[in-house]
Amino acid sequence: MKLTLIPALLSTSVLGLNIGRGQGNAQITFIGAAGAQFTQDFPIDGSVVKITNPLSISHIYDGTKGTVCTFDGIDHSVTTVAGVSQVDVGPPQTQVQGSCHWGSTARGYPDHPQPPTGEVLITFIGAANAQFQQSFPTNGASTQITNPLSISHIASGTSRVHCTFNGIDHSVTAVNGAQTVDVGPPQTQVSGACYVG
Repeated sequence: MKLTLIPALLSTSVLGLNIGRGQGNAQITFIGAAGAQFTQDFPIDGSVVKITNPLSISHIYDGTKGTVCTFDGIDHSVTTVAGVSQVDVGPPQTQVQGSCHWGSTARGYPDHPQPPTGEVLITFIGAANAQFQQSFPTNGASTQITNPLSISHIASGTSRVHCTFNGIDHSVTAVNGAQTVDVGPPQTQVSGACYVG
């Protein structure tokens, strides 16, 4: 009797795990030096999940469209990955926990009200995860950026909105839909324009 029950329970557990992966998990790849990497699933419900792999991480890749995930490093880094994109961890370090959810904000972003209709909220990320957010109209009008923070990454959590940002040293960074894009080289941003397309 006991032997018959155990296989039935195991098959139910395996079946439940497969269903959960398909419907409510983001698959995250953590990338270290020399191509070393590991993958871990995170539920897309905002719950915080421990990361036990001690590998020092340089980049984090989220392959799940429409999710926003935030990860905490052992040396206090906070790295946010929006949509299908890869973000640098600065400085590289072991990751200790993370959480994912659907949408355009994460616990790593400062609290900020959602912009009114016709605007998009953009997050500008600098060194040591210093960041600020600013709303831009989606009518293509150029908008001034006055925050002097040197920016390494620009993130949008909104699909179907295309934005272009201009840096003080003449960088031009395009962010198309929900993604995080590197600014090269990092620099203060001076203006941006967004449109729905």
